[in-house]
Amino acid sequence: MKPLAVHWASSKPNFGDVLSPLICARVSGREIVWAPPERCDVLALGSLMQRLKERFWTHRVHVWGSGFIDEPVPHASRHYYHAVRGRLTRDAVQGLPDDLVLGDPGLLAHLLVEGRALPAQRQRVLVIPHYKDRDHPELAELARRVPGVRVIDVFTPALEILDAIRASEFVFASAMHGLIAADSLGVPNAWLRLSGALRGGAFKFRDYYSAFGLDAVPRTLSEALLRDPEAAIGEYRRPGLARIQERLVESFPRDV
Repeated sequence: MKPLAVHWASSKPNFGDVLSPLICARVSGREIVWAPPERCDVLALGSLMQRLKERFWTHRVHVWGSGFIDEPVPHASRHYYHAVRGRLTRDAVQGLPDDLVLGDPGLLAHLLVEGRALPAQRQRVLVIPHYKDRDHPELAELARRVPGVRVIDVFTPALEILDAIRASEFVFASAMHGLIAADSLGVPNAWLRLSGALRGGAFKFRDYYSAFGLDAVPRTLSEALLRDPEAAIGEYRRPGLARIQERLVESFPRDV
């Protein structure tokens, strides 16, 4: 079987982008190769929908779980849709059915660590900053001061980040796929807004949480938050998670 050409953002080793070929390979059982959006077979993890062109001569792509990075103008599309990240992305593409599969394929990250031993070293709180928040000065200071807190670089190899999440009681992240992977692995987590530097602001978070029928509510960094994460995360829940995961696997475009 020929390799499957997938497009993902490849300019930096960012966690969510690196997960895309790993998860596509795991679900499809095929070799994955990178391709630009105008020549790829599949668009999967990541806020990449704005990269798809909609001219009548445009190469048609199979979309599986991707989303927009900021709020788009509603428009018709010539591409094939198997799943999108959330309701906001679905509603921006005219003509998509209400029962289209919703969910980010990062929710299948648990498949990448099946049979992998749990890390021996554990921490109470793991913080995963977005790459634009990597040098946040207050975060570094609080991590030194509060016991049991680990901050991990989002450019760390993906399986190491997954292991760090598995070794944590709670996760806070401004990197969205840190939250998504934690959801996949069943680790309570919450969105931590560290700066206003992320393109699109809250859009992609709102889109992701909409698949669960939840609102996107960010937390603000503080010493109290890191010392008492249970108070902030509260009654953590992801309604319908198992069914979303099943539908994502079922909807993968296998006949490409």
